[in-house]
Amino acid sequence: MLALPLVAAVIPFVVKKWVRVWGWTTIIFSFLALLISGVLAVHLGDGRVLVKDNYWIYLDALSVYFILLVNLVVFTASWFINGFLTHRQQISTGYHPRLFHLFFNLFHLTMLAVPMVRNLVFLWIAVELTTVFSTILVRYRGDRKALEAAWKYIIITTTGIIFALLGTLFLLASAIPQASLDATADPLNWAWLAQPAIAKNLNPTFVELSFFFVLVGYGTKAGFAPMHTWLPDGHGEAPFPVSALLSGVLLKSALYALLRFYTIANLALAKNGTNFLPLSWLVVGLFSLGLATPFILKENRFKRVLAYHSLEHMGIIAFGIGVGTPIALFGALLHALNHALTKALMFLTYGHVRQIYAAQSVGGEISDEDIKGVLSGLPYSGILLMLGGLALVGAPPFNIFMSEFIILWAAIARPFSWAGVLSLIIFLVSITVIFIGLVRHLSRVILGPSPFKLMIESKVALAPLFLLIGVIVIFGMFVPSVPIDFLQLLNQSVHIITEGSVGVP
Repeated sequence: MLALPLVAAVIPFVVKKWVRVWGWTTIIFSFLALLISGVLAVHLGDGRVLVKDNYWIYLDALSVYFILLVNLVVFTASWFINGFLTHRQQISTGYHPRLFHLFFNLFHLTMLAVPMVRNLVFLWIAVELTTVFSTILVRYRGDRKALEAAWKYIIITTTGIIFALLGTLFLLASAIPQASLDATADPLNWAWLAQPAIAKNLNPTFVELSFFFVLVGYGTKAGFAPMHTWLPDGHGEAPFPVSALLSGVLLKSALYALLRFYTIANLALAKNGTNFLPLSWLVVGLFSLGLATPFILKENRFKRVLAYHSLEHMGIIAFGIGVGTPIALFGALLHALNHALTKALMFLTYGHVRQIYAAQSVGGEISDEDIKGVLSGLPYSGILLMLGGLALVGAPPFNIFMSEFIILWAAIARPFSWAGVLSLIIFLVSITVIFIGLVRHLSRVILGPSPFKLMIESKVALAPLFLLIGVIVIFGMFVPSVPIDFLQLLNQSVHIITEGSVGVP
């Protein structure tokens, strides 16, 4: 699976003339990676693990869940690469197809590596490499706005990742006393540290310091407030297939790293009865939700509005983890998948619409203010935008409603406390106001007369998006068990987060 994006990245330097062949290679290889991750989900979803000592690889249900998520979004985004590059060639700016394919596939490779490695330093390196390759993609257009967005992105996230490295060193320091007594110990192996017998003897002070710095560090990459300020610029200026990856799965890669540290810290601090971990998650989650609200309400470019929605939904996930019960963790993990699918749908559909509108205009470029009346000008894309928008704000019967309801249900089921009531009020008010804000932005884009006559749409180009909306509706009604038993995969992932590593570390 790791070899597939690596080969796809090299193909443009071997087959030098046929640009469309490069795009189809990326599509086919990302689909093969998706199939392999599906096979892994079937075989490892029941609690088994796959360990490769020679490569420091460890796969369990939680790893496979995030790998499946990455491959699904990458495959969908790759479908639009040829159209995007054709448009860039027509307007003769920011057209470097070989470099785009190279870094798109290397970005895919590093996001796959994050959930595979079991060494904490390798995990840190993999997360940092996702930053390096995605930064080049953010600045792909080469204009001033893209360069500023890329600069802001790499400076903020690299600063954050330094805190994550410091947190990793604190966790290592907490394990040194045990490691010095055991010749087989591996204190940089998170699977070793996540064994309950090992975790309960870790130094609690160092563990708390570790999680604090890791939450700041990887939380910056995950888009949590107040470290989120790179997010609207990065998502807003990146090519639309890259925006789908940034919002859909890059944020989740950082979340995966946080969940591994959270598992260790949760086991280590359980005996102390401290509220440090749930309180940290709840504060970050509610702050992210609250901060996203005014930015979604104000007038803004639509891609930036979608970026602030990522801040909102990462806040919802953090809130679910902060509630901390198994059902809340189930809802948070399900929400990670639901958000990835829905946000990929929205970025890809809007990017596709913007591209067609730009092709109709003079010079091949268009402003956001001119993108309106999509439902009358591009009916299929307009329907996809409308349904995707309703899904994004949590309307039934779409998937985000399901995961938000599960998280809310878990929060209500907790023992009564005034802090809990206040948290619920903030949560409900925020998502209600955000609902109103996005509906207003959507109405501006999809309703009214189109500036162009009815335009021809390729049903083949939109095929993956119709597939996505179908999956979104299915996950809004139930968690499917065919062909992959997602219910079992999610339950096993929750078990890993609450009980620690399973199998040979």
